[in-house]
Amino acid sequence: MNKNNLLIQANHLNQKTSRFEKQDHLIIQIWQDLVCQSIHSRASDIHIEAGEAQCPIRLRIDGNLYLHQELSKEICLRLVTRIKILARLDIAEQRLPQDGRLRIGLNADKPNLDCRVSSLPTLYGEKIVLRILSSSLQDLDLHRLGFFPSQLVQFKKAINHPYGLILVTGPTGSGKTRTLYSALHYLNDSSRNICSVEDPIEMRLDGVNQVAFHPKAGLHFDLIIRAILRQDPDVIMIGEIRDSITAKLAIQAAQTGHLVLSTLHTQDAISAINRLEYLGIPIDLIANCLICITAQRLVKKICKACLSPDAKSNPTNCLVCKGNGYFGRTGIHEVLTVSPNLAIQITNKISSQELRRLSQNEGFTSLDEATEILVKQGVIDSHCLNQANSLGR
Repeated sequence: MNKNNLLIQANHLNQKTSRFEKQDHLIIQIWQDLVCQSIHSRASDIHIEAGEAQCPIRLRIDGNLYLHQELSKEICLRLVTRIKILARLDIAEQRLPQDGRLRIGLNADKPNLDCRVSSLPTLYGEKIVLRILSSSLQDLDLHRLGFFPSQLVQFKKAINHPYGLILVTGPTGSGKTRTLYSALHYLNDSSRNICSVEDPIEMRLDGVNQVAFHPKAGLHFDLIIRAILRQDPDVIMIGEIRDSITAKLAIQAAQTGHLVLSTLHTQDAISAINRLEYLGIPIDLIANCLICITAQRLVKKICKACLSPDAKSNPTNCLVCKGNGYFGRTGIHEVLTVSPNLAIQITNKISSQELRRLSQNEGFTSLDEATEILVKQGVIDSHCLNQANSLGR
């Protein structure tokens, strides 16, 4: 091969390499722009979907999904590959779901936010969902969860107990995990040995011994809880009571001098009692171990900027909510303290309706009542009232 041919081939290779480098730079830029816009928009989730020709990217903001942009199929495939590399997923595996984690930030060189990454094979390719996890300890202040002052006093009193069971209930997406993390943050000091078992670990808490559920490695909830009980714990957080084995271990831990915090998927606080009984826990143990049950929903708040005299004339021009009318979310809660009187009535197996009536005599505020109070205060509106009674985010 003569010298001219070698020069031609070398030039062609350089052009090809340069083209790939430009494409890589473009993908890196698209990714960082998406990250920055998601953070500025207060998005909780980023959805990158696989379409036949165009691939939509949607952001979940205050519980609702909004179309952010559409990418070509080619660009989207390369973006998905980059995300999988960052999340340490297998880029060659496109037929099975995968889960991973990565960190993002407004400064690409100093990422400060954790993201949980999930891939799912669909008809036209892989869909990626990134859950942006807050890393701010300010977000874990109990005063920022939406409790009424009297409810907060009850909840603080409950989590200051040396032992017993505290349950946080509600549908998926109602903010139960944040309430548990906030309780752990409140309790977290050098005098307590705090352990948690989670699926997955959503926020890193210094001073808390966090253990991730890992069934592929044989690390199941019951195995982790039994191991934690041998670690001299003061406080145990169980991400979710999901079966009878976990429920019995939680009760056992609460009986033997540990404070146990966990969640249940029930619609209200009182339903948690029936749920535990369904899982095989004797009613007398439920009554003796339960300290407090809360239930909650997350609802959108009315945009305060829209209420100003200037904005009322043309709310569609509001720069804060961009004409949406809502900005941010708040929790709506009910807090049921299991008093000695209620414990006796639970043991006697009175009906849920009668238990609710007795608890209201002791100052219990139901979700419906709490919602009506917030509507009257102008924090939320009637649309939010319907949302609070649904299973939506």
